[in-house]
Amino acid sequence: MKKTIITTLLTAVFIMSGCQNQSGNTDANSSFFEKTGVDETSDSTTATDAQNAETTDTTETQTADSSDTGSDDYTEQIRGEVNEIVASSADLSDELVKINELYNKYDLMRMSAETQTAMNELSQWPILVWKFEDASLADRIIEKDPANSGEYKSEYDRWESYVTTIAEQMSYVYEGGSIQSMIINENIAMRYKQDAYSNASALADLNGEVTFSFPDSTPCGFYGAYDGDCYLIITEGMESDSYNVRVHIDDDHSFDGTGYIQEYPGEEEVIHFTSDDDTIKGTISYFALGATFYVSETDGAIVGPEEAYYFTFKY
Repeated sequence: MKKTIITTLLTAVFIMSGCQNQSGNTDANSSFFEKTGVDETSDSTTATDAQNAETTDTTETQTADSSDTGSDDYTEQIRGEVNEIVASSADLSDELVKINELYNKYDLMRMSAETQTAMNELSQWPILVWKFEDASLADRIIEKDPANSGEYKSEYDRWESYVTTIAEQMSYVYEGGSIQSMIINENIAMRYKQDAYSNASALADLNGEVTFSFPDSTPCGFYGAYDGDCYLIITEGMESDSYNVRVHIDDDHSFDGTGYIQEYPGEEEVIHFTSDDDTIKGTISYFALGATFYVSETDGAIVGPEEAYYFTFKY
């Protein structure tokens, strides 16, 4: 599996649903996590075909935009820079720091563009920084742990086929806006970054790098079953230190809101959530293997008081 340092926990996660309430009842998406005996060929092929079609459409759009903005193709340049960082880094912690710096370089180029059209066009290049890094880490895991390479590669390909879908779901706040495509690209990049962090942790364990540490962390992400309808989305808000939050238990139990981190001495750091209509309040605790939403105040229309919902894993 991808994160060998938490193999036991992952085994438990893969047989759980995307989310469950405090009573322990799982939703209908639990079948995805039961790997043994499941034929993934049909679903994986369908998802891959859909993504290939979408990629073709995106590429055509980006090519048209490129002729309008006059931007260059940085694909091979980014590939070379990532390869150089991988070859020259002292360890995986150093590698991730340098990859973050490379991402910031291309993201600054996007932010420095003079028009929104140019910004949208340039937002495709930061994606490649983390996509190439993630693929490099995946290749090194397969080389280091060939016994588990088949299962790992199958799950990696399946996850990657959902990246664009997840990114689009995470960009709901900007739906229909002129910056929506740029935000989707940013969320695509962050999905590859999140997976690269997971892969780096697994590879560090395989390499015996006991001093490995992440250069930064954030609560932002997609928690839950990425192929299901039970999930929690956390993204950066418009205001400083704020977060946009969507809690989607199922199609009949979904609500949006805003969250802020408030730190209290000696207490766990959590996001304090208030729904957009001010009818639901609660807290969100989060970590690498998932997040929990706890209802502290409610009118009872969507969720009940003191209910808790756990969303497995973070993407």
